Amino acid sequence: MENQSHFLGTFASIALAALLTLTLFDSNSWWKVLLLAIPLTLLSLYLGGLGLKNSWPRLLTACVQGLLVSLFAYIVSLTGLLRLTFGTLVGFALLLTLLQYILARLFLPQPAT
Repeated sequence: MENQSHFLGTFASIALAALLTLTLFDSNSWWKVLLLAIPLTLLSLYLGGLGLKNSWPRLLTACVQGLLVSLFAYIVSLTGLLRLTFGTLVGFALLLTLLQYILARLFLPQPAT
């Protein structure tokens, strides 16, 4: 984890994207979505750390984070805790990719080329 502001920014972006997509479009409870945002944040920070260590481009790291976080949300929905549709997962992945790319440009150092 780089710093506390990056962690809070990542949690805020994931919680915002999840609330906008998973709560509004699929009628999930807001508290379930916020609880889901905690492991999604940890997964995203882990993947972001891997991307930085391997000096992947920011756009590739953001795309991988968006896809894998939405895949994890899909796996959680298989347990019956959440209702998710394919369109909502795609929207969640795209919105999260955009937000993670913006956060990476704001908080993280430029990877070495």
